[in-house]
Amino acid sequence: MINSYTSWQPLQQVIVGRAYSPDYFDFIDNPQVRAQLQQILAETQEDLDNLQRVIEQYGARVLRPDLPDRDQFQAQQTTGAGVPLPPLTPRDWQISLGNRLLRVLPVQELDTICAEFGDQVVNPHGDSWDPDCVLNGASASCIVRVGRDVFFDNSDYLRPDQTRWIVDHVLGPDYRIHEAITDGHGDAVFAILKPGVILSSKHDMHLNLATDFPGWEVCKVWDSSIWAAMEVGKFKYEESPGAWYVQGQTPTPEFSQFVDTYLNKWTGFVAETVFDVNCLVLDEENVIFSAYNKPVFDFCRAHRINPIISELRHSYFWDGGISCCTQDLTRRGGLETYL
Repeated sequence: MINSYTSWQPLQQVIVGRAYSPDYFDFIDNPQVRAQLQQILAETQEDLDNLQRVIEQYGARVLRPDLPDRDQFQAQQTTGAGVPLPPLTPRDWQISLGNRLLRVLPVQELDTICAEFGDQVVNPHGDSWDPDCVLNGASASCIVRVGRDVFFDNSDYLRPDQTRWIVDHVLGPDYRIHEAITDGHGDAVFAILKPGVILSSKHDMHLNLATDFPGWEVCKVWDSSIWAAMEVGKFKYEESPGAWYVQGQTPTPEFSQFVDTYLNKWTGFVAETVFDVNCLVLDEENVIFSAYNKPVFDFCRAHRINPIISELRHSYFWDGGISCCTQDLTRRGGLETYL
């Protein structure tokens, strides 16, 4: 059953994304490139499996996407086209809005999961990709739920007409709609840990949190943990200025060329993403983060929140944090007014 009105009511059911397994890329001829990529995939697989275990320890059911058939996948890569992104970041592609699951982008690897929820699923694309679908180009990460109040990032990633369609066809008249300009990545700009407690980032300059959330305490994250990771890894910023970064490795020129040529759909621009805000709230007392950040953890403990680390070693490669790699389906509770 789909039931999720906020990001903090007790989590009962969630999707955790999946990366390709290393053997999907056995066909790469260059042994250096193959080894570096397969290490990233193996470690990503380990970290996502560990994230599943952590969530299950707190009592929630975890569902995982399918992967495409490996032989067909490998055959398709001989065409020289860019390699499609694995089903790693479900929060970017769909969102639970009350008792409806909106498929903003119909990712095939999520079909099996979505089929479980029958007519609770809203798929404006239909059975096949619709080039004229009103939600083409939109991102589900641009929507933040606060019970009866829903914040939409009206930007290049969620146009006003797309917001209007979601309001008319999914939410309905019980909700109050707010504009929140976060330039397309709302869940890495601000996150509500529980009523009265917000994490935000240095990218919140177009938000007015004091007005929208009167009396709520806000911790603004100025120093992202990525900079410490880059320092430890001796990442040469001038050679790859913030596009992607591989923790624990120094990418060879051949690997960098391979990524920029064939895996450009995988990477983003990680220097601007504050992964310390991109978290998963299990309930009002427990929140999962991908890395340690002292100001964030001190803020959590001051509000009687237990910060839990489930490492994602390659967030800086995939440009996807804990929130991106998960998508809540069911939380205990109903529609309430918080603002």
